[in-house]
Amino acid sequence: MNISINLSNPFVLIFLCGTVATFLINHFLEFIDYRARVKNAGSIPEVLQKIPLAAQTFDSEKLKNISAYEDAKYFKFCVSSVFTTALDFALVLFGFYPFIFNFVCNITGFPSTISNSFCAFFLFMLITAVPSFILAIPFSLYSEFVIEKKFGFSNMTIKLWIADTLKSMIISMLLISLLTFIAAVAFVKFQTSWWFILASVLIAFTFIMQVVYPKFIAPLFNKFTPLEDGEAKDKIMAILEKIGFKNGGLFVMDASKRSGHSNAYFSGFGKTKRIVLYDTLLKSLTPDELAAVLGHELGHFKLHHITKRLIIMIPMEFVVTFLLYKMAHLTGLYNAFGFSNITAQNIANVQFIGIFLASMLWGAVSEIISPVSNIFSRKQEYQADSFGAKACGKPDYLITGLIKLNSENLSELIPPKLYVFWNYSHPTLVERIEKLEQVQKDDSF
Repeated sequence: MNISINLSNPFVLIFLCGTVATFLINHFLEFIDYRARVKNAGSIPEVLQKIPLAAQTFDSEKLKNISAYEDAKYFKFCVSSVFTTALDFALVLFGFYPFIFNFVCNITGFPSTISNSFCAFFLFMLITAVPSFILAIPFSLYSEFVIEKKFGFSNMTIKLWIADTLKSMIISMLLISLLTFIAAVAFVKFQTSWWFILASVLIAFTFIMQVVYPKFIAPLFNKFTPLEDGEAKDKIMAILEKIGFKNGGLFVMDASKRSGHSNAYFSGFGKTKRIVLYDTLLKSLTPDELAAVLGHELGHFKLHHITKRLIIMIPMEFVVTFLLYKMAHLTGLYNAFGFSNITAQNIANVQFIGIFLASMLWGAVSEIISPVSNIFSRKQEYQADSFGAKACGKPDYLITGLIKLNSENLSELIPPKLYVFWNYSHPTLVERIEKLEQVQKDDSF
């Protein structure tokens, strides 16, 4: 079978140029970040030097570990990104995707029935994901059992890693098969309006998972126990009552079984909202600091950040699926990537391939607009910081809590501004402290 890729086709050029641009942008940003670490090694920002806890915490040994940890991740990135980009090129240029499409069509009898369509869609997605999955395994193992172990974060065992991977694969396949079946019905029965149906289903699925994940999926990986009575719980309950936040419970997750990193998160909505604290977080922060950090997270809810994102996300979901619908009807898109047997007469039966190709193009160019979402995210983080500090009456506890978390997680202190602008969804530690101090000076407390 002769599969020809048209290298002069605009769609192929977008993929090739976008993939190269993404590769170069990421490597440039990571390099300037690396150079900044070399230049600033051993330096503590002035704003941190004025805070006794920071001056004590970020000693020479801690600064050395931060640089070494970031360097280890950088060198792994350099190698993995080369292999990943090479694989992306190879799969396209050697006609892997049309070959798999022809293969699944032959063994499923596609496109005669809904069941055949479902089998073809599911097998195509499953098989085409295999190369990337296999390539990711050694880098995942290296990150977990070399880098994370070396710096004292990972408590993972091979047995637990395999169990997690298998569980994740099974859950993913179950969820994907459900969505694929719905998509197959929509493609076959509603060939001109499937985009609206799929957008509606995806939005509903997002909300449903907010309830399903914390109650049924997360417990498959971690143990969740109610937060014990004590000063920490009293402080948290006091701030929840002050803010007027109703929740479905306070839980502690045994995160230390896998990692030493600290975090906290909210899940669910309405009466199902629950607050989850990593057990590592409870060990790292004082009750007052813990309440302040949670006050920050509560700020996202009380300031309606989630609602604002949904207001943008929901209409965008319909816009994106409509654009996918339009692109799925362009025969030039299929022919460009070697699907030479797709014509205007049979294109309605293979629109899922069009969605796949359009998504692949988006993945190649999406890096270019990633700073946009990060700008809004950082703005909301500042607002949540201010809210959390005010909820506690002063910013001191949030500041010391952020210092401890930054130290525990070995996060960089002085990353380049361009790197932060492009990659950071949260402001840096220094930026957050400066903003909190400014809020206090403005007599906002």
